[in-house]
Amino acid sequence: MLYALLALMSPLWSEPRDRTNPKGEATYASVSRFLLVVAAALFAVLSILLFDLHRDELHALGLVGGAEPISAVFMSP
Repeated sequence: MLYALLALMSPLWSEPRDRTNPKGEATYASVSRFLLVVAAALFAVLSILLFDLHRDELHALGLVGGAEPISAVFMSP
């Protein structure tokens, strides 16, 4: 999933290339940088919402910590 996100964001820091075929027509439609930023932000929000939705299931599997208080003995120097 990280590789897909990096592939989407790679045009943000790469140089734009002029890709034309011999007849002078464009071979692809360029993607707006703003559209990529919005897509990445929506992806992050969706990930947070899905994590929050399945928090109880993740807690049952032991993948997230609970709300148990930490003993003061472990917090002292």
